[in-house]
Amino acid sequence: MKTSEIRASIDIGSNSVLLLVAKVSAKSLDVLENLSEITSLGKDLDKNKEFNPESMALTKEALESFVQRCEALGVKASDVIVTATEASRVARNAKDFFQEIHKSLGLKINIISSDAEAYFSTKGILFEGNFESETMTIMDVGGASTELIRVNTKSLEIMESVSLPIGSVRSSNWLEDSLFVQNLQKVFLDHRLLLDKYQSRELYCVAGTVTSLAAMFLGLQEYDDKQVHGTTLKTEDVDGLFKKYSEATPEELLEKFPFLKKRSKTMRGGLHLMYHILHRLLVKEIKVSTYGLRYGTLIEGEIKKEFLYE
Repeated sequence: MKTSEIRASIDIGSNSVLLLVAKVSAKSLDVLENLSEITSLGKDLDKNKEFNPESMALTKEALESFVQRCEALGVKASDVIVTATEASRVARNAKDFFQEIHKSLGLKINIISSDAEAYFSTKGILFEGNFESETMTIMDVGGASTELIRVNTKSLEIMESVSLPIGSVRSSNWLEDSLFVQNLQKVFLDHRLLLDKYQSRELYCVAGTVTSLAAMFLGLQEYDDKQVHGTTLKTEDVDGLFKKYSEATPEELLEKFPFLKKRSKTMRGGLHLMYHILHRLLVKEIKVSTYGLRYGTLIEGEIKKEFLYE
């Protein structure tokens, strides 16, 4: 790596599209731009097995604006590191859609494996500093999947990881169809032996659902990364949010927490998921990090072939 260089990464998730541009050196990140757009690419994916046209149009619009911002900061579209996760692994029309994006915008989109998600999320979290415990458990709650990762903080080695086929968008769709309880029970049953391995008093959590919950807990009206990063919530704090907002409509959540914007449509599902998984894993408290997958890819600087989903 040069002494420092400007890099850009985009994370295309099942709920949001995220841009990070930063001046990167071996020991620091100087963030120049950090943007998020809710495009709901994973909406109704379990029913239709494809991205819907409205979500694709919103995603393309977001990517176009991100490319313009990157170029203004000196990063060409062809140099942006772009990843896509669970929804893109599932959708039958993902590859055709991404080929169209590459042709029109110049972005090469890498659909990555669940193991790659675990790797990059871990790399992002561990970059920020020293940790007292030799091992830690990380949870990355996405729109269509949730990654659980156990990592050695001294060797920076991932000990094991699992990807659960449930996230805030899927949970929201299941709640709308009155299928949440039975589908969640099936996920927990199918992964019961693995889940026991991830029982932990403390979880380090990343991604939009968790950072939004932290902002709700803090009572923020406007989202602020600096206030959210490093927030500790006890499980009873999440229980309190669940009791208060588990049946709230998107409109009610938006009125109370304007920073949620379009994310208000999936926060109820995310809150239900967080409540149940924390109790399933016997968690006592969570530590919230705003450093997630796109930080990891930015630090890495490339997507190796072994990380691609086949």
